[in-house]
Amino acid sequence: MEGLKLFLKENRVKRENVFYSPAEDMRDEKGDKIQWEIRHITTSEDEQIREDCIREAHGKGIRVDYNLYLKKLCAASVVYPPLYNARLQDSYGVKTPEDLLIELLDNPGEYQEFVKFVQRINGFDVTMAERVEKAKNS
Repeated sequence: MEGLKLFLKENRVKRENVFYSPAEDMRDEKGDKIQWEIRHITTSEDEQIREDCIREAHGKGIRVDYNLYLKKLCAASVVYPPLYNARLQDSYGVKTPEDLLIELLDNPGEYQEFVKFVQRINGFDVTMAERVEKAKNS
């Protein structure tokens, strides 16, 4: 039974939040790029996000809307800036954290790099875009 205590929740190593500067045009008063705080999501959270992204595929059964999934995954991972803040959403004319994320990262290349970063910190060594590209080429 000694080995069992190694699996107890209180003995797990806490995954620390990480910091990332996704936008070249977001700078503080000193001119430094603003650091966003990003957290790891849990498997339960990921499953709920996937379920929220299931769509009917016009007579072909169901599928996961991966663009929506990636937006929701990224939004759920952002601690700062506070994507659920109504004042911040109002300033960009949006009503959801996912839409605010898209407005904040309105440079497509920066958004794609951010998506890759979030996927990697959440344990996806191969990004969804890389999986799709591999499937296309198979």
